Amino acid sequence: MTAAFPKALPHHGRVRLTPIADLDTSAWRRVAAHFRDPEIAFLNGTPPNRMPLWLLRRVLRADARRRDRATFGILDERSDYIGTVELYDIRPHEATLGIIIGERSHWNHGYGPEAIACILTIAFDELDLERVKLHTYADNPRAQAAFRKIGFRELRRVPAPGGRVDVQMDLSRAVWTDRAWLGAVPLPPLAGPPPAEARAAESLTREEVGDGGT
Repeated sequence: MTAAFPKALPHHGRVRLTPIADLDTSAWRRVAAHFRDPEIAFLNGTPPNRMPLWLLRRVLRADARRRDRATFGILDERSDYIGTVELYDIRPHEATLGIIIGERSHWNHGYGPEAIACILTIAFDELDLERVKLHTYADNPRAQAAFRKIGFRELRRVPAPGGRVDVQMDLSRAVWTDRAWLGAVPLPPLAGPPPAEARAAESLTREEVGDGGT
């Protein structure tokens, strides 16, 4: 399956996505800073990145060109880069979700669930998947809360290296569609960023949810 991007990427609330290849130099510096951050690396179960910026950019751009991967930068309401979200191991009917909200100023303010809502629209509407799965860790309850907010269910807990516990979760197309229909997670339209007036009005009614640095 080719992970082709839709002509107009979805937005949700304050968040919109952009292909990682389109990030500017300033955003790439933030990418490198996020990947070097020891706490973020621990939450994601990876060692802090030690590659120089030019090599990290080359590696991530090459990964983003793979047929089984769709990787995006996450932009906030000011169009500032705040993290990355991706679908990887894309198969005919399922894919795995990964997300990093790297800007600490944006933790616990609901940006993670909004970015997840964007990429799930791509997963289910554009790639026509039936299931999206993910894994997080038992010692990251804020991430689990963010995923549950969107509709992910816990499948199992299994031992992971370093004495940690891997929490495996998934979300089906049926559950996502039902929750969107009921208004629990409104489907973001396939369009550009919403007008400033709409964002301002939406901010008055939005229920903030924590994303735990996801």
